[in-house]
Amino acid sequence: MTLLTQGFLKQLTELPGAPGDEGPVRDFLARTIRPLVDDLWVDHIGNLFALRRGTDLEPRRVAVLAHMDEVALFVTEIDDQGFLKVAASGGVNPRTLLGKVVQVGPEHLPGIILVPPDHFNRDPEVYRKVPEIDALVVDIGATDKENARARVKVGHRILFQTPFRLMGVDTTLHADAPLPIQGRISGKAFDDRLGCATLVALLEQAPYPFDLLAVFTTQEEVGLRGALVAGIKAQADAAFVLEGTVCDDLPGPPGEKRFPTTRLGNGPTLTQRDRSWIVHPPLLRHLLRTAQKHNIPYQFKHPNVGGTDASGFARYQGVPVAIVSTPCRYIHGPVSVADLSDFHNGIRLLSAAFADLPSLLAGETSPAALRDF
Repeated sequence: MTLLTQGFLKQLTELPGAPGDEGPVRDFLARTIRPLVDDLWVDHIGNLFALRRGTDLEPRRVAVLAHMDEVALFVTEIDDQGFLKVAASGGVNPRTLLGKVVQVGPEHLPGIILVPPDHFNRDPEVYRKVPEIDALVVDIGATDKENARARVKVGHRILFQTPFRLMGVDTTLHADAPLPIQGRISGKAFDDRLGCATLVALLEQAPYPFDLLAVFTTQEEVGLRGALVAGIKAQADAAFVLEGTVCDDLPGPPGEKRFPTTRLGNGPTLTQRDRSWIVHPPLLRHLLRTAQKHNIPYQFKHPNVGGTDASGFARYQGVPVAIVSTPCRYIHGPVSVADLSDFHNGIRLLSAAFADLPSLLAGETSPAALRDF
């Protein structure tokens, strides 16, 4: 029976995992994959490493990365009325926050994000503007400052409280049933719990003709910090970064020409370059050939948008890196939407590409191989 059940993805996406506080996600993943791997360890920054040995006599080592953290808020101050003032941890979109339900601190206290009402300001322009995050507060139902301080401390993380759901005609969730092959899902932290789920699926399908080093990284949303540490330690011959990426295939103003970064349902997303890294051409070419050979749909991410753990992991060791992503609408907000066909086709693409990877690593990652790309 597959690990990719509806209950698995529900639990994985609903767990809190703010940057620097990924413990619940890491513990869940470690318990899940322990039976699948030969070795499992955690480094000082909190990255989870899992090694599945390959079938070749002298196997190469390929690292596959997905980050555990999600964008979040944290408490900066508790005012006299017991409201929590906040700041962002990662690139939170303030337009999505007002009125949203959140969980606060280690007790997961329920709270609501709001703007303190200003009854004396009647300027209509004030109400048309999106408030900055430092103008927002979280209401946890406290009666005053001391009441709030009894359960919340400055620095406590604040995460979105968003349930995982199947979307469409049949929305009934069956925890032990496999994920549907098609249909759409909604939930929080798809960036990058869908990447984590993809990596679990790849471990489940191992072994491969190389040593697979799974790396579930920390603090991607605040500067790729886990990947920077992992890249130095991993001693990998190549790497693949798995992501939940931007999808803005939404209607725009009438008559405006649209160039979406990605589109739901068009397949997993391949990156040529983004703002932080240029993908290694032979690895990208290998993914393209594999997709065409196996009739797997794919799409390209609009260049120069966003960044991933690729630039952190490869920065100091120069490891060849490729990036494969699942398109997700509304990332960096309280809820995202993804298409399960994109998710499953991403797993298919990577699994098929891994079968022929050793021959590529033996020759095509050399500088000479770049000339015929």
